[in-house]
Amino acid sequence: MSRWPYVFFAAACFYIMVGVCWGMYMGISHDTATAPGHAHLNLLGFVSLSIMGGFYALLGKETPNWLVTTNFALMNLGVCLLAPSLFLLLSQRVEVGKLVPFFMVGEFSILFGFLAFGAAVILGLRRAGGLSGLRFGFAAA
Repeated sequence: MSRWPYVFFAAACFYIMVGVCWGMYMGISHDTATAPGHAHLNLLGFVSLSIMGGFYALLGKETPNWLVTTNFALMNLGVCLLAPSLFLLLSQRVEVGKLVPFFMVGEFSILFGFLAFGAAVILGLRRAGGLSGLRFGFAAA
């Protein structure tokens, strides 16, 4: 088995640990102003990378290494830029104008990371024979 699923899961574990600490901080301080950033970290960092790692472990074994590497790099760049930027913005520690470049790079990195993952899924679907031969419940028998 490729090492990539483990790499995705390791990153996901890191992000959920940071997310749990962030959540504990919000609970202890009774300050939930940064909750949207916390949610983005958990969903993009933990949930998305876990799903991607599961895909590469079960179905994406034949995905080209460059595509998996690109997927991983883009997603992590995006999470590492977006989550701290949201924290700084929502906690009003930095004005929005100074964070715009970080948001732009982070958001587009996440977008292209999801596009890379979609390309991996489509490549896997094509290798598996595409949609031909599939029967849907609403199709005539």
